[in-house]
Amino acid sequence: MCELPFEPAQEQSCLTTQVAMLYVRLKSGAPDEPDTGDWNAICATPSISGFFQILFSEVAGFSLPGEVVTSDTEDDIRRVQMGWRGSRELGVEIKVVSCTETTDLPTYCWWETHGLPGMKIKWEYKLDYAGQLGHVAFRHVALNCEFATAAHQQRFAAIWKKEIAKEPVFEAVTPWES
Repeated sequence: MCELPFEPAQEQSCLTTQVAMLYVRLKSGAPDEPDTGDWNAICATPSISGFFQILFSEVAGFSLPGEVVTSDTEDDIRRVQMGWRGSRELGVEIKVVSCTETTDLPTYCWWETHGLPGMKIKWEYKLDYAGQLGHVAFRHVALNCEFATAAHQQRFAAIWKKEIAKEPVFEAVTPWES
C-alpha cells in the first residue's frame, strides 16, 4: 500500500501514516457509443453488469449475485430505482433514473462499488432510446476511480482493456471532483 510518513506534533512521540489514494477519471477508452439506429452496434456494446461481475470475480474472488431493487419511487415525471448486487460490505450499488413522460429523455444509471480491495469505482452512463429496443443505446458519462496504489490502478486497467477492448487513459482529479 502507498504510505506516506506523517510527522505528528512535536509533543507526541509516535509516528503515524496516512494512505495516499490515487483519484483518477477515465479520459479516453470508454466503450463506443453506437448509433441508435444500428441494432448490431447496440447489441455489441459491452455489458456494464458483466464488466462489474468480472471485476469482482478477478479482484475479490466474489461472484456478484443478481440485482435486488431496494427502492422504487415514481412521481409525475420520473422513476428512481435503487438497488444492489451484493451488499454495502462487498457489492455494487445501482441507481437508475428514467423519465415517465417521454422516451425523448435518456435513462441515467450510476454504479458504485463497495468493498473491493484497493479500489472504488463509480461509473455513470446513460441509455438513449433506440426505437423498438427501448432505452439501450449506451452513452458513457463518467468513470471515476480511487485506487490505493498504482498496482491497483494497473490491475483495473488490465481488466478494463480485456473486457471493454479499449486502452484506458486516466487523468488525475482531486477527491472532490470524483
